[in-house]
Amino acid sequence: MKKSLRFSACLTLFIVLLAACEADRQPADETSTDGTEASVEAEEQDKEWDLSPTFTYKTKSDGEPAAYEVTGNKNGFGITGPFPIVSSKPNKYFWLYWGGENLKDRPVKITGHKKGSKEEVQIFTGEFTKSVQLNENEANMPSNLKFPSSGIWKLSVLVDGEAQGNIVVEVVSK
Repeated sequence: MKKSLRFSACLTLFIVLLAACEADRQPADETSTDGTEASVEAEEQDKEWDLSPTFTYKTKSDGEPAAYEVTGNKNGFGITGPFPIVSSKPNKYFWLYWGGENLKDRPVKITGHKKGSKEEVQIFTGEFTKSVQLNENEANMPSNLKFPSSGIWKLSVLVDGEAQGNIVVEVVSK
């Protein structure tokens, strides 16, 4: 009888320990799901920092054909000016907008976030005006931009305080 009681006590202890270990362990498929979700989330965050494409924009200026190297989105915002963009050196850039919304004569604020930093920097304020428009299919805005440091910068375009789009550019040191 004593052997049976000892055996029952040992078996009970073993079951309690086994149950405690199982409670701490997550099933393998839950772990891989969490890992996959984290991986997808990290990949999406990385894509947010992919440099915006550069393309040649052909138009007319004062009735004459003109071509500009533009960084941005053909169906949204882009900038043209002296590339590469150099940090701590103010330079004139021309903003272009090809979207469907009328942004002319509305306040525009350009903010920047450097990759790896949480700090938001005001880069420029102005407005898209008809007086500098190259043609009817776009809105244009001249600007002087100065970036405090080199790196990858995400520029957010806010019109009337609302986010309208962004572009990602590389800023180099001198």
